[in-house]
Amino acid sequence: MKKIVLVLMMMVSFSGVFAQNKSQEKKIKYFVDAATTEFKLDASKSKELLNARNTYITNFMDVIGKAKSGEISADDKKEKMNEVNGAFNSEFSKITGKSASELKPFFERMREELSSI
Repeated sequence: MKKIVLVLMMMVSFSGVFAQNKSQEKKIKYFVDAATTEFKLDASKSKELLNARNTYITNFMDVIGKAKSGEISADDKKEKMNEVNGAFNSEFSKITGKSASELKPFFERMREELSSI
């Protein structure tokens, strides 16, 4: 009986982790597809953006995880989040050829749309 409960608990844990990854993948794909359409990116630029977005989400989740576990302080979290966001924004600007002010409306729209995905 204990083994059955243990197996069920493991299945629930693993499915939660995979569901979260699937959710992140879906949001990443949505963001890249929207940016590709909005900024008329070619296939190579789209792939470059996909890699940049994956790196951004990985780094973002890493900082969040460290903050939740207490490994870093709130001030460190803020500093690291600024670094992660700045690096992605710089890369996104380079890929699209747009300035930060030109990208701001897109980021605001994506923030709203991604929250419902």
